[in-house]
Amino acid sequence: MDDDTAVMSERGTADLLGMAHSSLQGMAVTGVPKSLKPFIDKDLSMAVTLVKVTAKSSPYKDRKIVVYDSNFIDAILRAYVMAVGHNALQKNQMHIGRRCVLLFSSLAKTALDAAIKQACGLSPNIQQTAQKNYIDAVKLIKDFGFTCSVGDDIAIKKDITQFLSVPESTLNSFLRKHKSDIQPIRLDSATIRSFGGKASRMNGYHLDDVTKIALGNEVTERSGDHGFSHWH
Repeated sequence: MDDDTAVMSERGTADLLGMAHSSLQGMAVTGVPKSLKPFIDKDLSMAVTLVKVTAKSSPYKDRKIVVYDSNFIDAILRAYVMAVGHNALQKNQMHIGRRCVLLFSSLAKTALDAAIKQACGLSPNIQQTAQKNYIDAVKLIKDFGFTCSVGDDIAIKKDITQFLSVPESTLNSFLRKHKSDIQPIRLDSATIRSFGGKASRMNGYHLDDVTKIALGNEVTERSGDHGFSHWH
């Protein structure tokens, strides 16, 4: 902004956290969810900031939009991470908690990478480093209890839908939209029988692709997180 404050749009913030836009809007009216209150600063203001966009390259130029500053976003991220650690989230909020843990992990690694490279007199590419660390989250997915039906690194749809608490139709819709990025693995009949499957045909998905699915906003937004009426 004009005063050098770093802000993110309301929709961008919702996408970052992996929640429905309406859920974030609801916080401004009803406050943070009850499960987060023990882990958030009581003085945190939920009042929204309305700014006029002047950037010529923005599709919102000359319009007013709601934004959140980095202090607010950091507070919400920390609250979800703490709530995950204390097993305080409801089942339909866990996807947001997991996403926030992944974000914190990737941001910490990015800061460490940048600090080390700068100390060596190098100029780190912060954006590229952050993207790499965010995507490289397979271990954290496993740490959250994700298991594969086929060996250690091939999952089936049932593994994914149970982990994300979404119906198979939601997962199928996501896979259709991202078929160029996520490549299914055709399982042979012997492999299907090995884990008790009865279908004649079935696809598997490598853990790298499972991570992409787990971080996908369209999956999380359709998993019952609308307005917390209730895992980006």
